[in-house]
Formats: sequence, structure tokens, C-alpha cells
Amino acid sequence: MAIVIGAVCYQVALCLINTHLFPASRPLVGLAEAMLMLACLPLLLPRVLPGVVILASMTGAILCLLALFRGGLDVKGFRDVLIPLWFFWLGKNVGDIRLADRILKIAIAVVLALGFYELFALDSFTSMLDIFGYYVNIGSLEPITEYERESRLQMNGIRPEDMGRTLLPWLLDNHRVSSVFLEPVSLGNFATLVVAWGLSKGSDEKSLMWLFVGGGLAMMVLADSRFALLSVSLLVFVRVLFRGWMLYLPAAMPFIVMGGLVALGVFSDIGYSDTFVGRLVSSAWGLMSFDAQMLLGADASAWFPDQGYAYLLSSFGIVLVLAFWLTIWLMPVPDERAARFRCFAAIYISLILTISGTSLFAMKTSALLWFLFGAILADPARLPVPRHLRAGWAGWGGLTTRRKEADA
Repeated sequence: MAIVIGAVCYQVALCLINTHLFPASRPLVGLAEAMLMLACLPLLLPRVLPGVVILASMTGAILCLLALFRGGLDVKGFRDVLIPLWFFWLGKNVGDIRLADRILKIAIAVVLALGFYELFALDSFTSMLDIFGYYVNIGSLEPITEYERESRLQMNGIRPEDMGRTLLPWLLDNHRVSSVFLEPVSLGNFATLVVAWGLSKGSDEKSLMWLFVGGGLAMMVLADSRFALLSVSLLVFVRVLFRGWMLYLPAAMPFIVMGGLVALGVFSDIGYSDTFVGRLVSSAWGLMSFDAQMLLGADASAWFPDQGYAYLLSSFGIVLVLAFWLTIWLMPVPDERAARFRCFAAIYISLILTISGTSLFAMKTSALLWFLFGAILADPARLPVPRHLRAGWAGWGGLTTRRKEADA
């Protein structure tokens, strides 16, 4: 529980350090992520998943091969692939859906508590957390630090006056809450994942379904996330109408989306703007610029900051991307609840790649997504019992109970 909640909240801890102790840096962020991943090792080692090892080995081989063509190793590419594999492995070995529910409840409580504090006491919040200064120090806002700004929030923490708030504008101002994520975009992504987890519940877990969906909707409104609004609307539509084999239909969604983006770029004369449609146009232009070398991931000059599909293909190559996508869909799921969550996760992935380059790989949401995906497969590892405890546990029936729970 501490590992997963730490992965969700570690950025706010680093921001506190940056504001009150010493300046943060990109290596410090990398060190924090590495420590969280190393903390997983006691839960990973009891069962090494062959599929994860094969994918990791293939990924390492392909990225090293691409490095020969690019003239340098893409360290970020290794990191972006390692987080999903690592936390899926963690979730699979834990395999306890009730534990995943508890983790998500705690995370929602923490996020909402800090979110409402930010909403109602913004000056106090920004005096405690200098978010803008933190992002400047870690290099994410380096090109735009030559001017002073009154707000200490992220650049997208305030809606421009000419755009205005989308959700509840009559009740809330243009401030977009970011909570522990430090930026409202990530809060919107987290809200979408929470709703997806809630909607995956069956009819026998309606109270949990409404709890998670309600919490996700509250966070979506606080963040004023248009992406979450679109995604959650689609998830509700799919939850109502899709059954059985229809839950496999999102496997084709990325290909349909990319085809639609290319068609938008070819037949539309819409210019770029900081709107949802403007982001789609930007993604379309990125895909239309591809050649064979870029499609294979061998072009070192390719750079697509806010164009997810283009970033994915140019960074990892079409072979590796297809291998990962097929693995998700060829993986056996134990019940319809797991099939629904896989379906919803695929929709989330397909949509977020249209408007964002790297949000899918941000640990604060990516770690949670892949942990939940591993946990919902309900296939826990048999954790070893120390020798000096075996006799006592067997005498009280504890060891037998643990084995039965693991088998279940």
C-alpha cells in the first residue's frame, strides 16, 4: 500500500523539499522513482513472471539496436517501458483486489483532502508548495522562466479568461485544482482511472462502484479536466452497452484513432490552438510527418512533445509497440470484471495518446494503472513463509488459510 500510494504522491513530497529545504532537480526525481521501484523487490522476487522477462529482454534488445542507428541510447525510453512492466509485475504478484480497493480509497481520500485545501486556501497552499518553482528547478519549465508571474501554480493551473472553466463555471472560478499531482492534467487522468476501476465492478459490488465513480467525478470537476469528461462519458457508454466479446473491440481503437487523426490532417484546414481539437490537429500533423525510418524508431531527430502516438512510434518503433499491445489482449483474464477493466484501460490509453506525449508514462498515474491491471487478474504469488513460523502457523491453521486464499 505504501509503495503504490507513494508512487501517486511522491511529486508533492519532492515539491515540499524544493520549497522548504533545498532545490529539487531532475536527478532527485529519478532517484525517488528508483527508490520506489527498488522497494517493490521483496514482492517481485517470490515469482518471476516469464512474460515480463521476455518483454523486458526484447525491449532492451530493440532499444539497444535502435541506439546504434540513433547514435545514442535513449535512457528515457528504458524508464518509460520499465514502469508499466514493473508495476504490472507487482500487481500480479499481489493479486488481491480487496487490497487494491483499499489502496485506491486511501489515495482518493488523500487527493481530495489536499485538493479541497488547495481550492479553499490557495494562498496557504502555494506558500506550502511552490509548484511553479519546483517545475522550473527540475527543468520542465526552463524555456519560459524569463518572466515573473504571480501564481505559483503550474502553467495550466489557471484557465485563460477567454477560455473559461468547462465544468461548473457558475460555482467555481478559473483555478484548476492539482492536489498531490501538482498539475491538473494528471489529476484528470487519475480521476479517469478511478472511474474505470469503479465501472469494472459487477452488480454485486454496486456500493464500491458508486464510491469510486463518485470520487472520480469529484476530482474531474476540481481539475476541470476536459479529457476526463470525454473519457468518463465514453466509459459509461461502454459499461452500459458492451458485454462478452464486445469488450475486445477496443483492441482496434488505436488504429481507428490514428486513421481518424490522419484523415483530420489531410482533409481539415483547422490550425493549432490550445484546445482539444487543436491538440488533435497537432497529433495529426505529427503522424503525417512519418517516414519508414521514423516508423521503425531509428530517427534520432524525431521529437513529438504533445503527440502521443507519434512519440510512441518514434521512440520505440512499430514492432515493439505492436508487441506490447498484442500482449495486453492475448493475456487471459479470470472474469468479466477483469475483462471490463482491460477494456476501459485500453480506451484510456487510446484517448490519452491523442493529446499528450508522455502522460501515459508518468509514474504518478502509470504506476497505479498497471498495478491495478496486474491485481485484477487475481493470480497472487505464493509468498514464502519463514521456517521458524511454519509450525506455529500450521498449528493455528494460519498456513492452510494462506494457501487456500492464494489458490482462490
